Amino acid sequence: MPDVVFEVGPDQIIVVYSPPDTGAEIDVAAVFEAVAADAATRSASGWRIVSTAALPTRHAQAFMGREGSGYETKLAVAVVYSKQ
Repeated sequence: MPDVVFEVGPDQIIVVYSPPDTGAEIDVAAVFEAVAADAATRSASGWRIVSTAALPTRHAQAFMGREGSGYETKLAVAVVYSKQ
């Protein structure tokens, strides 16, 4: 699932994960399960997570007169990795 990897200096990268928009509410557990699996793979090469940020990129509208503002249908997760 990692879409983009940015080199940001010696022994540091930013990885952006952007799961597909299915039009349904985001399954947060599935997204972070994929991030964790990728992080576990990277850990074998010495990469460790320094920080994460979740960025909503699409918001569903209210549906058929329901109250509320809808829900997020797409997001990106940015993870900063560093080698220690």
